[in-house]
Amino acid sequence: MLPDFLIIDDDPINNKICNRIIQFTIAGSAVKSFTDPGQGLEHIQTNYENTNATKAILFLDINMPSMTGWDVLVKFDGFPSTVKDKVKIFMLSSSVDPQDIERANSNPLVTGYVTKSLSKDKLQDAFADYVRKN
Repeated sequence: MLPDFLIIDDDPINNKICNRIIQFTIAGSAVKSFTDPGQGLEHIQTNYENTNATKAILFLDINMPSMTGWDVLVKFDGFPSTVKDKVKIFMLSSSVDPQDIERANSNPLVTGYVTKSLSKDKLQDAFADYVRKN
């Protein structure tokens, strides 16, 4: 069974690009995007708390004005383990700052780091990483 795909990024154009790439690359994928990180977190908590819920891959932007990706990770860490076990997070950022990459890779909640723009190859690599870790 395919995981759901979630995108939390304040840039609606990036969200549309990601949505198209995901649907084109992994046919039949359910994709939901959020420009408001709070709404994305609410969706995750509500929809992935059930033990029968589908698993999900979240592409999370780092630099957002209302709540950074780091802030989202702090809030996500407070979710029950039933939620955290279902949602695998990939940071999706334009940042190539080694400190951001190291910070993401050292966070146990983060499965991987993907530089923008999402491409078919980057998505396939992230999906393969997701499959290896599940």
